[in-house]
Amino acid sequence: MTEARLQVGIDFGASWVDICLLNPAGDPLLAHQRFLNALPGYAAVKQVLVETLLTHAYTGLDISGEATGMYWLPFFLHLAADPDLAAYDPQLYLLNPRWVAWFKKCFAQDDKSDLKDPYYIAERTRVRRPAVAWQADPPGLALRSYTRYRFHLVEALAREKCFCCAYLFLQASAYRRLKPFSDLFGVTSRAILQEDATLEHLAALPVADLAARLRELSHGHLPQPEHNAAKLQQVARESFTLDPQLAQAIQHILSATLEHITFLEGQIQQAETWITTALAAYPPIQQLLTLPGYGPVYSAGVGAEIGSVQHFLAGQKWDPQRARYRPRNLRDAEDAIAKIAGLWWPQAQSGSFAAEDRHMATAANRYLRYYLIQGADHLRKRVPEFQRFYARKYTEVPKHKHKRALVLTARKSLGVIVGLLHRNEPYRSEEERHT
Repeated sequence: MTEARLQVGIDFGASWVDICLLNPAGDPLLAHQRFLNALPGYAAVKQVLVETLLTHAYTGLDISGEATGMYWLPFFLHLAADPDLAAYDPQLYLLNPRWVAWFKKCFAQDDKSDLKDPYYIAERTRVRRPAVAWQADPPGLALRSYTRYRFHLVEALAREKCFCCAYLFLQASAYRRLKPFSDLFGVTSRAILQEDATLEHLAALPVADLAARLRELSHGHLPQPEHNAAKLQQVARESFTLDPQLAQAIQHILSATLEHITFLEGQIQQAETWITTALAAYPPIQQLLTLPGYGPVYSAGVGAEIGSVQHFLAGQKWDPQRARYRPRNLRDAEDAIAKIAGLWWPQAQSGSFAAEDRHMATAANRYLRYYLIQGADHLRKRVPEFQRFYARKYTEVPKHKHKRALVLTARKSLGVIVGLLHRNEPYRSEEERHT
């Protein structure tokens, strides 16, 4: 006998949640009702759910919500921890908004509104239940929050550095071309760029005096300060001169931008400290630390986004060669995670036609994709197995060589990562695995 489960669809917003209740056949029991997205609203929703479960004698509860920003998280955490709902085996499903949008195309054109969306959210789960239910894991969510925060800071730092380079060209157009310092954003370079001294003043100084100033700013770390001083004066001679009033405004912006860059770098270091501390609670993810070049940040970034590999092994999968369902294996889990990360190339085929050009998927978990690709860049520099694979893929195409080879290396690394997380064991080199 099929279990009678109440289907609940929730559309989350900053202030409100809109719900719809369906019976197992898909008929609305409550077409639409709005509640506050706050504790009083949660209590009201819970009362409606309990009354409906008792009235219709349902034995199970499927609750689906659309992943809209972070508005869904507090509500889902309370649903997962509520003892009054535990007796009904509540299964929580977090749906990608794209899934719901594509599902709605199966129906006649309808309004896109808070009144209708909860129905399609509930119906999507009823007719095609997601393979993996959402699980509450506050420590894992904390680790993921830290790694996503670091990702946010890295993006902000990259934008700020590009902005800084634009104003640096206005202030000293030859600076980046002549490279008076090996690192544009190094300590000495920043100190020089933040000083109020004009380019004309730097060009007028004797090389020995300027070299002494650079030696002081670098705390004696510059190996050849005279060479740096000569390059800096060349920058001053070859750069465009600006009106003094405009030059002063640009200098103010440049100095403030460099201060912001320094602040962001400090925030990134703080986030990395938090990540290292939080990682101690996850022994399986710590196994990724044994991957050469990965370190705490990339290990946490990949492990926190993947979560438990067991979630991807649940259920059955259709085997077209044997024409039957079979249990999922690690290769299936690897393929599923690759799709989440967007490291796959959808096929375009119809009838006897099959497209030769297959483009990488655009819909992806950008955090997981970022950490996998950054980690693969370290692996291909340190692990012979990945070095050979990267070199082979690099030579296969005439353009976009590095980007393509690096993405394919990241896809290959997923097999190793899934194995380490599943077996909770350290990485072994190719030579160790064959001895």
